[in-house]
Amino acid sequence: MLNFSYSNPTRLVFGRDAELQVGAQALAVLGGKAKVLVLFGGGSARRTGILDAVEKSLEDAGFCVIEKGGVQPNPRMGFVRDTIDWVRDQGIRAIVAVGGGSVIDTAKAVAAGIEYEGDCWELFEGRAVPQKALPVLAVLTIPAAGSEQSIRCVITHHGTKAGIGAECLRPAAAFINPDRFKTLPAHQIGAGVVDMFSHILERYFSNTTHTEYTDGQAEAALRTIMEFGPKVLEKPDDYDSWCQIGLAGTFAHNGYFGLGREEDWACHAIEHEISGWNENITHGCGLAVVIPAWMRYVSPMAPERFVSFAVRVMGVEPQADDRATIELGIAKFIGWLQLMRMPTTLAALGAAECPIDAIARHCCRKGPVGHLKPLAAEDVEAILEGAR
Repeated sequence: MLNFSYSNPTRLVFGRDAELQVGAQALAVLGGKAKVLVLFGGGSARRTGILDAVEKSLEDAGFCVIEKGGVQPNPRMGFVRDTIDWVRDQGIRAIVAVGGGSVIDTAKAVAAGIEYEGDCWELFEGRAVPQKALPVLAVLTIPAAGSEQSIRCVITHHGTKAGIGAECLRPAAAFINPDRFKTLPAHQIGAGVVDMFSHILERYFSNTTHTEYTDGQAEAALRTIMEFGPKVLEKPDDYDSWCQIGLAGTFAHNGYFGLGREEDWACHAIEHEISGWNENITHGCGLAVVIPAWMRYVSPMAPERFVSFAVRVMGVEPQADDRATIELGIAKFIGWLQLMRMPTTLAALGAAECPIDAIARHCCRKGPVGHLKPLAAEDVEAILEGAR
């Protein structure tokens, strides 16, 4: 196990009517009344009533609220820049994100950009590191990205999807009301569940040894997601099942499952290229295509880890030959993805015509991606060819 230092100061408010506590928590974070920006996406936040509930909670606590909607999936740097220009001189003290990962990531980018003297995209290009950001409070409406407790955010700019990570980006508070998830469309449920599953896989598939504690925690969380994902898909009003998915999703990406280990992140790097190429592709759907193809390609280099996944997570009976055990595990995983109504090939994703060679080169433009097996451009190309 590797040395580590871990701190997660995000206040997690979980359960029915959690969003009604936003005002009180904002007071605790800011130490007094102030002007806050509420960011959201489309009309669903208004239609479901959660946006009005959050704004009323803030106003009842004495805050001056200004709002801005229009955040899109695969959030754009253009929107981030426009928002920064709009609020920079308005005395905003905090940003409240009401939505899923795209809205929360946008809030983080704006929060960092307001405190940065240059162009915000420079942070995503690696030309500067975020040193400070306005406080962000995240009211989750889609359990998936885990951004409500994470130090990371991802933004798209002219077809390039880039991410940053810094402790100053971790939200001050996160509010999760599982009762709010029951109106989600099936497509978003499936994609969101796959996304949270992948966040644990990116940490679980590691070359670091002697990580039995975090292995066991990760395997238990993966099994929980596998069990309750299909349940919320079939019965979206099942509050108790949503509690399991909501809690698993927020812990999947807050750093807990990566304690003491080197993480991989190759599948995310590859998928970001696909949804950067076509911004209409949902991140979780792209991951459902990339992960099985990556598993088939990489598993010969780390058979013990993939046997553990097959047996301890997918419930496969060990075979006399490790390769057979691994193949059964991958097949069972694909079966679960199909149960979640996810595409498992580029053709099913609507990306059969994507320029695989160009995507692979762009993916590895800064060097190999991933750590379990560092992948060069030819490796990424082979993985995507295997996903056709």
